[in-house]
Amino acid sequence: MSTGVKTLSRTFEPAPTSVSEARHFARKVLGEWGLDDILDDAVLLTSELVTNAVTHAGTPMTVSVVREEDRLRIDVFDQHPTRVLPVGANANPGAGEHGRGLLITSALATAWGVEYRKDHKRVWAAFALVKETIGAEAPASDGPEDQDVRRREPAAAQDPLGLSGLALNQLPLADMLQLVVEQTRDRFVADAAYLLLEDEMEDRFVVAATSGSADPIQGRSVRRGEAGAPSLRASFRPLSIGDLKATPVELLRGLELRSLATAPVAFDGRVIGTLAVAKAEPSGFTTEDGAQLQRVADWAAPSVDRASTRAADSERRAWLAFLGESSVMLAGSLDLETTTAMTGQIIVPRLATWCGIYLNDAREQPRLQFAWHADEHQLDALEKALQDAAPDGREAPAEPDFPGEVAILPLEARNRIIGWLTLGRPAGEPLRRERLMVAESVSRRAALAIDNARAHTELQDIGQSLQRSLLPAVLPEIPGVDLGVGYEPTGEFNDAGGDFYDIFALGAARWGFMVGDVCGVGPEAAAVAGMSRHTVRALMRAGIPIAPTLERLNAAIVDEGTRGRFITMVCGTLEVTSASRFGLRLVCAGHPPPFLVTRARPGVPARRVGRPQALLGVLDAVDYIEEQVAVERGDRLVVVTDGVLERRSGVAMFEEPGVEAVLAAGGGAGAQAVADRLLRAVTDFSATPPSDDMAVLVLDLGKAPVF
Repeated sequence: MSTGVKTLSRTFEPAPTSVSEARHFARKVLGEWGLDDILDDAVLLTSELVTNAVTHAGTPMTVSVVREEDRLRIDVFDQHPTRVLPVGANANPGAGEHGRGLLITSALATAWGVEYRKDHKRVWAAFALVKETIGAEAPASDGPEDQDVRRREPAAAQDPLGLSGLALNQLPLADMLQLVVEQTRDRFVADAAYLLLEDEMEDRFVVAATSGSADPIQGRSVRRGEAGAPSLRASFRPLSIGDLKATPVELLRGLELRSLATAPVAFDGRVIGTLAVAKAEPSGFTTEDGAQLQRVADWAAPSVDRASTRAADSERRAWLAFLGESSVMLAGSLDLETTTAMTGQIIVPRLATWCGIYLNDAREQPRLQFAWHADEHQLDALEKALQDAAPDGREAPAEPDFPGEVAILPLEARNRIIGWLTLGRPAGEPLRRERLMVAESVSRRAALAIDNARAHTELQDIGQSLQRSLLPAVLPEIPGVDLGVGYEPTGEFNDAGGDFYDIFALGAARWGFMVGDVCGVGPEAAAVAGMSRHTVRALMRAGIPIAPTLERLNAAIVDEGTRGRFITMVCGTLEVTSASRFGLRLVCAGHPPPFLVTRARPGVPARRVGRPQALLGVLDAVDYIEEQVAVERGDRLVVVTDGVLERRSGVAMFEEPGVEAVLAAGGGAGAQAVADRLLRAVTDFSATPPSDDMAVLVLDLGKAPVF
């Protein structure tokens, strides 16, 4: 006895082309059976089930169209019986590019499910057939359905593509456009279909989705009014081209297509895109086809507009986040070279394929500072082209002789142009509208950061010049004496401070030395320190003894008035008097007395020599007393500033015990090694940065350096 069940099956290879072939198979079978009322829904669902099998199974598959008494069932068999989500890779539509299958299946089918066997997997979906007698339940399927089954009422009125009941707005923009294009191509039995979507940021139309032989043009763009894009004069009318050889369309050049029909996608009085179908034979579309294509475009327009608006808003938020991140990165550097390099790496490749940064020199002539290319192999050629484009008597650089579109933007900071930013993009893709606005915003941020970095670099140069004025360029060679020095200005960005030292020749076998500390830190203290150092050096070289020299320095500081600063100083002379003895004379003008480690007392802590006397710059008149200190060959004299002694770690201070411990541990080391160890020990004494400048001078009398 006949059961009244009809079944037609066909096997397909696991290839993307099988999706289209399966759609045509299902459409032909349903048309022959007279099931036009569910034809579009069933064909769409067949497409999704086969796509799922191609993507996730990768084995040959069999599509069966089964007509039962009161329902139609689509079965897709594959040979990969793994228990995975039956349709689509993502159950949350909108969270990925392959998550629409489950949503489409749930929306279109009366019921669906999956069956697992040892040698195959069957994914099925069923449609209730409308009968005059209402209320009959759908019979059970051929085999056990052991996973989720969803049911819904039959779809209501059909739309032009048979997507009734499907929430297009829940799909990501790319998925929704792709679905519309695929169904449009299928609806018109076309060889190709594509959808142009307006890119407001570029004022162009971009190929956002393709199907069939139009796949090679995915991502290409055209200007408004070009053939195949919305017309400037008749934007709201469909267009048909019977022979593309007679009327070529640049966008389709190189494709095996002969006829084209397009319809504007318009919403709220504005054309936002174009829906197009094409065939390989000429005169492939009738006037009725154009009208039907326009109905499809009109139906899809609201969903396309909403999805594209969401995508545009998301892109704008992404650009705002990009600008915020750029600002944070640029604000994090005060080094000129680092800041310019960072600017180039922010721009490439997000805004441009390559870039060049010119900065104005002292004559306001731009000079190439930095170049960057996404392809490092082209960097040398780019640098040469940018150098050749550097201005010669012009205010701005010329466009370099380099492939692509070029944009030249000023680097403007504090109402003046400090340089130029040259950006390069692929040919046919110049900076337009919103992307140009983003690039201009980046250029303003970069200009301010570069200007700040350049100002900081200039301050560093000034600080380094001041530091050089505080310290001797080269330490003198003193027979039988090993010298060690150390200097550390306070503050992260200070290169000069108020501490200083000097050693200089005063004649045969006689040398002068000084270690000083100006009240305060920074450039002002450094300026006073430089003046003091050169004054003492000049007076002592003129033959004036230590005490009168310091008295004259005191008077000079007092004469400076409010610009003067208090200064402490150890100033002395060293003279070789015999093979085993040295003559050492000094004055401690308010400065911590030096430490003396004597050869005659090994293992005994260093002792302080010299008595403190008045500060420099406090009293209008002072009388200093020069002291003589007895030293022998092998002794070590160490002079430090109060930044060493007063280094704090909580309530504890480095003080004399800290210095004595370093000197005791470094008995066999050379003078410079002792100076370095002392500064390192002071720095490591506390986790907090030093709050005062530090200077160290070590004189080893008659001991060769040992490292």
